[in-house]
Amino acid sequence: MTETDTTQMTEQRDTGPLYVYGIVTAEADLPPELLGVDERDVEVMTHGPLAAVVTALDPDAEVGTPDNLLAHSTVLDAIGSGTAVLPMAFGTVVPSEADLEEAVLESNQNDHVAALKRLEGTVQFTVRARYLRDEVLTDLVEENPTVARLREIIEGTTEDETRQERIQLGEQIVQAFDRIRPAHADQIFEAVEATAEDVKERDVGQVEDVVELAVLVAQKHISAFEDALEDIASQLHSRIDFQLLGPQAPYDFVGDE
Repeated sequence: MTETDTTQMTEQRDTGPLYVYGIVTAEADLPPELLGVDERDVEVMTHGPLAAVVTALDPDAEVGTPDNLLAHSTVLDAIGSGTAVLPMAFGTVVPSEADLEEAVLESNQNDHVAALKRLEGTVQFTVRARYLRDEVLTDLVEENPTVARLREIIEGTTEDETRQERIQLGEQIVQAFDRIRPAHADQIFEAVEATAEDVKERDVGQVEDVVELAVLVAQKHISAFEDALEDIASQLHSRIDFQLLGPQAPYDFVGDE
């Protein structure tokens, strides 16, 4: 780290509480002029082979705001795009530099060093795939006479008049999405896995969701990964919309760190 990259705390001083974004190696170069929670400067504290990325807080600071959540992820993603970082959970605050050294930088030090070495040269991307509801429903009406009949019954009626039919139609639609989802999810997973260091599937909650993947990609393979994703997206674009987020910090690949 250099003085131009960020402010380095070389001597322990009584700063009061510290907001902690994550852990990097002591030699890591961070982006310059980072602003963190409450639009305060981002600093680093080095201890042995590790360094913590922090912001000094007022004793009565409130950190759990939406703006601070955005700042937390923005700082980590900026760091993660260029160097390995172990993200801390949003809202992590320690009382002092002494506590930071003991509880964060000394605790599980060997594990942290090993994790940073494993993540070196990689970034995370998030892939989200969702069905285009109207297009899938159009196909469903053509393929399933029951759905077509229920839609005809419901058309032009109130919810009270055709409540049972609406329930039946909803169940048919959910079943249809559940039926086609596994094959498409597997197809997308296999496409991105071929160019990734690791892939983790997240739980999805909406009926139109196909799959959401956290993908760890070597920086030298980013172009290949994007090409693979673009290829599968072109194959499925008539039914599925894709969203790619990143590069990001490796939130899904830090284990218990």
